[in-house]
Amino acid sequence: MRSGADVIVLSDDYAGNESLFFSPAVFRTFLRPRLKRMVDAIHDEGGKAVKHSDGNLWPILEDIVNTGIDGLHPLEPVAGMDLAEVKQKYGDRVCLIGNVDCGYVLSEGSLEEVEAAVKECMRKGAPGGGYIISSSNSIHSSVQPENYLAMIAATQKYGKYPIDLAAPGA
Repeated sequence: MRSGADVIVLSDDYAGNESLFFSPAVFRTFLRPRLKRMVDAIHDEGGKAVKHSDGNLWPILEDIVNTGIDGLHPLEPVAGMDLAEVKQKYGDRVCLIGNVDCGYVLSEGSLEEVEAAVKECMRKGAPGGGYIISSSNSIHSSVQPENYLAMIAATQKYGKYPIDLAAPGA
């Protein structure tokens, strides 16, 4: 923060697509206190903290949000992280980031599938603000450049507030 950063991404993966890498009790005993200290230190310096973790975070999602994080990434749909449900439960407490599938849609999907995925993510995540469109993990080597560019173009086309995906052409 002292070097000019506004946001720090805390990047530890806690889960795979099916389950956590450890029990919720282990998270609460050993990891949550440390995550909370890091978030507090970032806030003390005037910054924002974004937590990145792949996988199915449902068993510890309340604990993660309760650390005071400002953003949560990547919300993987293949891991059961339904953007609409996360938005409904936590969207008033944390900025949601991600959910455009990078496994199939950005890697193998058509340009039309990319645009449809962006619009669906916006439908689920954008109402009321607090959502940043992004991939469901990273822009890895299997992502097709034209699909990445289509994600950006669809975001620019549909992602201006107030978002109205029911409008003509949406």
